[in-house]
Amino acid sequence: MSIRTKMVVGLSGIFGCLLLLMNLFIAGNIRTTNEQYINENLIVIENNGLTYAKQILIINSLDNNEESFLQAADEITRQLSSATGNPVAAYSRNGALLEATDAALFSQAKFDDLIFAMQNRSAYTLDTTDDGRTVAYFSYPVTVEGNVVGLLRTVGDYTMLYTQGMHTMNFVTIITVGMFCVALVLSVLLSQSITAPITRLATLSGNIARNVQDNTLDSARVRRQLKIDSRDEIGKLSKDYLNMIAKIDQQVKTINADKEELRRLADYRKELYDSVTHELKTPLTSIRGYAEVLEENGFTDPEFFAKGINHIKEESDRMHSMVVALLEMSKLSSVVDFPKEPVDLVGIAVEVCQAMQFKADKYNDILQLVADNAVHILGNDAKIKEIFINLVDNAIKYGLPGKVITVGVEQMKDSACIYVVNRVQQPVPDGELARLFEPFYQHKDGEAKEEGSAGLGLSICRQLVEQHGGVISMQNIKDNGVVVSAGFPVYRAAQEGEL
Repeated sequence: MSIRTKMVVGLSGIFGCLLLLMNLFIAGNIRTTNEQYINENLIVIENNGLTYAKQILIINSLDNNEESFLQAADEITRQLSSATGNPVAAYSRNGALLEATDAALFSQAKFDDLIFAMQNRSAYTLDTTDDGRTVAYFSYPVTVEGNVVGLLRTVGDYTMLYTQGMHTMNFVTIITVGMFCVALVLSVLLSQSITAPITRLATLSGNIARNVQDNTLDSARVRRQLKIDSRDEIGKLSKDYLNMIAKIDQQVKTINADKEELRRLADYRKELYDSVTHELKTPLTSIRGYAEVLEENGFTDPEFFAKGINHIKEESDRMHSMVVALLEMSKLSSVVDFPKEPVDLVGIAVEVCQAMQFKADKYNDILQLVADNAVHILGNDAKIKEIFINLVDNAIKYGLPGKVITVGVEQMKDSACIYVVNRVQQPVPDGELARLFEPFYQHKDGEAKEEGSAGLGLSICRQLVEQHGGVISMQNIKDNGVVVSAGFPVYRAAQEGEL
């Protein structure tokens, strides 16, 4: 026989023997319980019968002998039957029937219990009637002051007791058979669980090479197909096999991710190149146009000459600012890491608000600082200050004049947040908010208070925030409000007094 067959047969035999023993034990326990219940019940009946017999003899002023019992037999059987609800018969000491509430019932019942009663011993006999009832014939001697004056016999119906026992045994038998079937199924499943991984390994091995070649390898799918749950030698072999597949899958995914990243970088560089070309082309075209006009007219028109020179200077300054911003972005993208130390966000916010208030006064804006006592993060002081300056500068340039600009710093459970809130003429659509952090992207309906913005401030802020392990976002709020917020990990040592 195969290992699988041996396991099924062996486990089924063990479970079968255990369940059979359990069935026999429960059957014996039910039988013992029934007998104990009948014994206790018949003892009560015997005590009641003796009490009634004695009371009737006393009431009728009869002596404690067999003749007196004979005279009172009719009354004893009637009253005792009325009290217990069971048929009752009275016998002489030698077993002769004296009186009975159901003479036919007792005359046909020739059982040994009456013989035992004639020997001064209480006894009962169980009998199954033709209609399927289970009854007990109980006989006992009537002893008064040490003298046996007669015998009493009664019939008790215990059909319900034995019916319940039979139902219990049937239920136990059904449960036993069901448990055996479950054990048989479990044995089959157990044997299958041991041999199935080997079969699946053999089946999957043929597909791995083809999946790698077609770049369709999926370690998660292989794991689901293999379904490894055991910790035995087969399970260890299967897990080692899966680990090897997972490493191969990881390498393939890394290669694919690198390819996608290279493609994304290529697209980003092309988009950035196109944007830079477009942004630089506009001022260069304007400068060239004014230069050609000045060359043709010379100094014949002093007013136009001054206007042209001023325009060339403004466009040159705008190009210079754009080139500086591009260099800053290039420098930020090349920096992998930089020295960091505990930085107080509240202190920097106070310093920036004081420095930028002069520009806010130009448009009648009010800078309002909302901050906790001290909020620290691990970062670079100069770069955090640059983030604040860019966010406040954007709020001044693009917000409505004469409004309050709120600059806030707050600490939450595991993060520190800085935010700038201002009011605008026309809110940016929610679907366009994320694009404002892209280089050179500007909302087409936005009206700046100053000319010459290249749309690089928020892009620089995003790079600086991400280099500090944070996240920056923008959202619209009620009453045409816009809030730009950046979250950073909290520096825990600062809270514990280590600064």
